[in-house]
Amino acid sequence: MALEPRLHVRPTFGRQEQFYFLKAGLLILAIYFFRREIYSLAGFFLLFLPLFFFCIIWFKSIQTGDRLLDIVKEHVTFIPIPYAEGGRRAFIPKVTLLLILLNVLAFYFVRLASEEGARFIVHNFTFLPRHVSGWNIWLSPVSSMFLHADAGHLWGNMISFWAFGPAVEERIGARKFVFLYFLTGIAGSLTAVVVFRVFMSETFHAIGASGAIAGITGVFLVRCYFKKLVVPLPLFGLLNFKLRINSLLPLGLFFLLDVRSGFEQLAGSRTPVAYWVHVGSLVAGILFSARMNLHRAAAEEKYTEAGLAAMDNQLTRRESVDSLLSALQLNPDNEAALMGLAREYAITRKPEGRDLFERAIRLKLRTAPEQAMAAYQEYRDSYTQMLEPELQYRLAGIFYRNDDHEPAARMLEAIILEPSANPDTRQRSFFQLIVLLAENNMLEAAHYRLGQFREQFPGSDLVQAAEDKFVEILKS
Repeated sequence: MALEPRLHVRPTFGRQEQFYFLKAGLLILAIYFFRREIYSLAGFFLLFLPLFFFCIIWFKSIQTGDRLLDIVKEHVTFIPIPYAEGGRRAFIPKVTLLLILLNVLAFYFVRLASEEGARFIVHNFTFLPRHVSGWNIWLSPVSSMFLHADAGHLWGNMISFWAFGPAVEERIGARKFVFLYFLTGIAGSLTAVVVFRVFMSETFHAIGASGAIAGITGVFLVRCYFKKLVVPLPLFGLLNFKLRINSLLPLGLFFLLDVRSGFEQLAGSRTPVAYWVHVGSLVAGILFSARMNLHRAAAEEKYTEAGLAAMDNQLTRRESVDSLLSALQLNPDNEAALMGLAREYAITRKPEGRDLFERAIRLKLRTAPEQAMAAYQEYRDSYTQMLEPELQYRLAGIFYRNDDHEPAARMLEAIILEPSANPDTRQRSFFQLIVLLAENNMLEAAHYRLGQFREQFPGSDLVQAAEDKFVEILKS
């Protein structure tokens, strides 16, 4: 039984999302204040992790009926590097990989340089430069992002970047990703310069990509706040258990620790870590992302994923409809939400489902014609009415070009038999149908349709074109 939509549709961040952020914030504070106790229990947890792991997969196997081996594959990995869950499609984060490569090459280039050359680089390309000149003052905000003090500094940053960079790049695109990477990195460096000068009367000098990476995590907090962070925990030898946690927790905790350590620096603590760069960049990432309305895209994606995931559960189908309606309120052209709701309404042949199918097919014709064909087949399984004539004509052409002639012929026949269809669309449908029938050696049917075409549109130029094409096919 299909479900009626509720009248109230949630805003970008309704009560449910506000409660989600409140719970995450309280949990972050709890972890922060009890972090020492949690650290002391970490060893105990890791000791019994294999037992917990087997209990989890055994329970899930009973619950889902899946094979134990399949569940094990889902929950273990050989790669001991954390990462954020991606989207619904395969994606290669080219910009993230390129930036990691450039950082690695820059580090080992400096390591291979002579002592004098390394000193020149450090003095001129850190931010702020130790030897300020007219050229390096403009270059150093960017060049300092590719310099690192040692291998631990480099690879720690790169692992953090890999954890969050690909998910952000996938969602905002390469250009915005590069723009925000450098913009937030520079913003963080300027923040540290101001803080050190105002509160410590010192000149700030720092290197490293951590500011830009913190900026990307700020973007992540806005655009991907609902995604899980997969943290590999050692299980057996090279095997790691994939622990999935709310990504807001580690990022919120790191932010609080950076703020605390930053104030300790102002109080006289001498540490080489640029905490105020991290704080400034992360805040800049959040502010710039909000300015770019990335939070709306994030809410849309979350509502869509939640709605589609809840559709298969009878107990949560009401929430599924509400979530998909919320996603469409944020973006009326959300193809996944349109198809999800169309399938739900098609169960009882609701007219709204027909309209949703038409909208989804129209969008897919522009982006993925093969998917438009599949959507039409779903539509025909539930509805007997033809689509809007011009849309159906365009879709028939896709079927024809993919050598699926039978549905193409049926779609064209429906158009020529529809008196309310635009005359121009009916004429083009007559022409294409005659050609299709003749090409498939259905000559009698083609000749019959040609006679109808001549009778109904005697003055049409396409009638003569259809006759010429029919004769041409006969001769061949």
